Amino acid sequence: MGKLKSAGKFIIGQWDYALFVLLLLGKVYYFSEVSGNLFTTLGPVAYAKEFTAWLFGAESEQIFDGVLMISIGTVLLCTFWLLLLSGRKRLLWMAITNIVLSFIILADSVYFRYFEDIISVTVLMQMGQVGDVGDSILALFRLSDALLVVDVLLMAVLLIVMARKKVVINKTSPWAKVGTALLVLVIGWQMTAVPFNKSMENGGEWQFNKLISNMRVYNFTGLLGFHSANITRYVEDNLINRKVYSADEISAAEDWFAERNADRAPGPYSGAATGDNIIVLQVEALQQFVINAEVNGQEITPNLNRLIREGLYFPNFYEQTALGRTSDAEFLLNTSLYPTAEGSAYMLYAENSYDALPAILQEKGYQTNVFHPYKPSFWNRYIIYPQLGIDRFYSEGDFDEAEVIGWAINDEALLEQSLAEMETMEQPFYSHIVTLTSHHPFEMPERLQALDTDGYNGYHDRHFRNYLQSIHYVDGAIGKFVDALEQKGMLDNTMLAIYGDHSTGMTSDTEAFIRFTGAQDPFDYFETNKNVPLILNIPGVEPNQFSQVASQLDLAPTLLDILGGDPSAHHFIGRDMWDTDESQATFRDGSFITNELTYIASSDGIDENGSCYWRMTGELMGVEACEEPRVNGAKELEISDDMLRGNLLEKFNREP
Repeated sequence: MGKLKSAGKFIIGQWDYALFVLLLLGKVYYFSEVSGNLFTTLGPVAYAKEFTAWLFGAESEQIFDGVLMISIGTVLLCTFWLLLLSGRKRLLWMAITNIVLSFIILADSVYFRYFEDIISVTVLMQMGQVGDVGDSILALFRLSDALLVVDVLLMAVLLIVMARKKVVINKTSPWAKVGTALLVLVIGWQMTAVPFNKSMENGGEWQFNKLISNMRVYNFTGLLGFHSANITRYVEDNLINRKVYSADEISAAEDWFAERNADRAPGPYSGAATGDNIIVLQVEALQQFVINAEVNGQEITPNLNRLIREGLYFPNFYEQTALGRTSDAEFLLNTSLYPTAEGSAYMLYAENSYDALPAILQEKGYQTNVFHPYKPSFWNRYIIYPQLGIDRFYSEGDFDEAEVIGWAINDEALLEQSLAEMETMEQPFYSHIVTLTSHHPFEMPERLQALDTDGYNGYHDRHFRNYLQSIHYVDGAIGKFVDALEQKGMLDNTMLAIYGDHSTGMTSDTEAFIRFTGAQDPFDYFETNKNVPLILNIPGVEPNQFSQVASQLDLAPTLLDILGGDPSAHHFIGRDMWDTDESQATFRDGSFITNELTYIASSDGIDENGSCYWRMTGELMGVEACEEPRVNGAKELEISDDMLRGNLLEKFNREP
C-alpha cells in the first residue's frame, strides 16, 4: 500500500510536465488555425472517448483526421527527457525548451502569413532571396501571437522567484524517473509512428516523398514533426549521403559539356528573334492527341490548330517530367537538365547554382518574370526562381479576383491580366505563363462546357469527358490571348512558344482515352502518353512543320539560339531541335524515343528486360538494337544527376 501511495504521489507530482505538454499542444494548435489546416474533427472529450475506444481495439478513423495525434506524439518526443529532472533544473530546462519551441511556432506563424509556407532548412539557407520581409515584419504580427510568448515571460518570473527561495525537493527514486520518461518516450513514439505509417499506407508515401510543398509534408507530420523530418532529410541529402566529387570527376563533367558544345551549330532560325520579347505558355496537361482532333464533328482545339497553321509545329515533341510534374516541366525549360528521380528538383536543389535561360536573358537586358496564379510556396517556386534568374514572380496574391475554376482563377483571367501587366514592362521581356485550369480532375462549370461530348456520358467516361471540356475551354482562352496580342501589335516583336507540361495521368485502364487515341498496345500507349505539342510563332518566319523527335530538354538551347544567344557557351544537356541526326527524347527511367526507335525500360531496372521497337511499324526488336541510344541517354542522366547532387556548376565556375 505504501508503494502504491508513493507511486501515486510521484505521478501527481508530474502535473507541471502534463501542463507543459498541454501548453505546447495549444501552441501547435494555434499554428493550425493560422494556416487553416485541419487539426482534428473532434472536441477534446469526444476525442478522448474515441481514442480510448481505439486503444481497446475499436475501429476509429476520426482520431486520425487532422494532425492532433501526431502533434501529441511529437510534443512528447520533444519533452520526455524533462521527466528525468526535478526542481529548479526542470523548470530551467522547461523554460529553455519553451523559448525554443515557442520561437519556432511564432516564426512559422508569421512566415506563413507572408509566404503561406513553413520555414525549412532550404528557406533558412536562402533567406536573402525571399524578399525584404523586414520592412513589413510588424504588419505580419497579430495581437493573438502574444499567446505564444506570454507564458515564456511567466516562466522567467517564476524562475527568478524560485532562485531567491529555498526549494524543498522531495527525493524520488531514479528508477521511477527513468521508467516514467521511457514510458512517455514509447507513447510519444507510437502516437507519432502510428498515424504517420497509416497515412503512408493510404497513399501518402508518394506525396510525402514527392515533396510538392512543405505544407503537404506538414499534413503528414504536424508542425514539430515537419521540422524534424525536414532537418533529417537535409542532413541525409547534404551531409551524410551527398557524394563528394573529386577534381577528376568535376573535370570529366566539364569535358563532357565541352564536347557537347563543340558539336553545336546555329539552326535555320538562329537569331531570327534577336531583341524580341518572348512569351512561353506552358499549358497544364495539354497532350498531342487532342490537336487537330474532333469529337462529334467539333474541333477540340480550334485555336491551337490555327496557331499550328501559322507557326512552327513539332508534333513529335515529348514531355520528360518525373515526380515533380509541372515543376519538372519548368525545370527542364529553364535549365536543360533532367528532373531528379527522388522528388522535385525545385524542392531538393533550390540552393544550387544554375546556368538557366532566364538568367542568360537577364544578362542580355531582358526583364524576366513568371505568371502563375497559385500559392508562391507551392513547388518552392518563390525560393528557386531567383536562382534561375527570375526578376518577378506574379503569384496568387498578385491577380485581381476572378472566377475560380479548379485550383485558382481561370486561365482566361490569368492570360488577360498577365497581358495587361506585360504591356507596362520595359522591353525586351521574358514571360513564362504557367496555366492551371486544365489540372486534374479537369472539372468545368456546366455553363462553360461548350464541347459536344455525346457518346462519353457513362460514369467511367467522366474523367476523359472532363478533360476534353477543360482543354476546349483553355484553347478558347489561348485564342483570346493571342488575338489580344495581335490587336495590340505585340506579336510583331514577340516570339510565342506554347507547349504541354505533362501527361493527363490517364492510364491504359482509362477505356475512353484508349478508345479515342487507339493506343491499345504498350508501344502506342507509351508514345501517346509522352507526346505533347510544341508550337513556335516567330515574327516574320513562315509556317513549317517538323517531324523530328524533340523534347522539353531541348527548349532552352533552341529558344536561346532563335533569340540570338549562343547555346554552346552554356551548360545545356539538350540539343538544338533542328539537329535531326541526334534527335532523342530520354526519360527519367531510361526509356527513350528517337526518330527510328522507341525503348521502354523495364520496371525492374534491368536493361536487357526492356522493350525495343522500330517506330515506323511498331515492330518489337531485340534490345541490342536500342543499345547505343540507351547508353547515350544513360550518360545524359548521369551527368544531369551529378550537376544537381554535386552542385557542379558552382565548382565549374570557381577559379583554380
